[in-house]
Amino acid sequence: MNPALLLWGQSLNFLIKVVAFGMLAYVYLKYQRKPALCWSLSWLAASFSILSDMLENPYLLSLAEAFWATFLFYGVIELLNENGILAEGFKIVSIAPVIMSIYTIFLGNFGYSSDWFVILGLPYAFSALFIFFSGVLLLYARGTYDSNALYLGAVLSIQGLHELDYPVLRQVAWFAPIGFTLGAFLTVLSAYIMVRFVFTEEFIKFEKPAVELNLKPGVMIITSQEYPGLKETLREVPVLAFVRNPEVPETWKKFFITNATEQNAISPTNLGKMAEMASRYFREAHEKGFEGVLLIDCPEYLKTYNGFKALVKFLASLKDYATLYEGVLILVLEKGAWEEKELHLLESLIT
Repeated sequence: MNPALLLWGQSLNFLIKVVAFGMLAYVYLKYQRKPALCWSLSWLAASFSILSDMLENPYLLSLAEAFWATFLFYGVIELLNENGILAEGFKIVSIAPVIMSIYTIFLGNFGYSSDWFVILGLPYAFSALFIFFSGVLLLYARGTYDSNALYLGAVLSIQGLHELDYPVLRQVAWFAPIGFTLGAFLTVLSAYIMVRFVFTEEFIKFEKPAVELNLKPGVMIITSQEYPGLKETLREVPVLAFVRNPEVPETWKKFFITNATEQNAISPTNLGKMAEMASRYFREAHEKGFEGVLLIDCPEYLKTYNGFKALVKFLASLKDYATLYEGVLILVLEKGAWEEKELHLLESLIT
């Protein structure tokens, strides 16, 4: 392939990846979205893979490609975890490409192998597999992100499959221009679709409701008898709801509290995840200019799995978020299910 044309193409490829990094980093800094942070770092690593290729350093190229796959995969798992689709424990798997790369670098540096396939081809293909699976997993987010998840998942899957041919066809002269052109096209396409994805309303924030709320910021405790009327009052409001009863208005962003593994489900013991989601929701609602409403219809269920002290600490932190961002925390209590001492302490600490 013509060296001047190759250099021009590599430079353009590098620029596209740096721009993608910058735009995703902007989304993270403005909206504090963790998937955007991970994906921005993935594009930064991808830009270093271009530099490593230009420098003809197989070790740096292997490591840069590994970090690209690792950050991309981690960001997808974070996104799915936010939506209750995949457990947080899967995040640990994302480090595998980096471990593979470091291992093969060790083999090369200490003389155990000088074979190109072992030093670069194998870890590169392993990283490509993680890029492919990142795309496949993103397809499970279609329930929340619709066609945006479909397009991004599809193009990342194709890009991962394309990079799998690197160990086999990299040194085949006639394929080099084809592979380079296809890779450049997929880079532009995936960068564009990912940037468009992170700027969607579904990704960065909730929509402002059409109705005005007049609820007092802080904590509101209601009974199960009052709950149906409240549902009707908040029918047009994008309430964040952690519930056991899934029969809620369609405008609500509901998460089913259960130990069962299903979409939009959260384990009752995962209070940390619920607190993180609540914090982000209240902040985004405040930035959008409306009063965020968080509803929990199952505090008794949470107490059973976490104990009273842990539950009180959890609810106190939610109260702080609601107060800080001028939102409302609504608890649906079955007062008969609580000991009098517990109920008195609970009400005194969070109201």
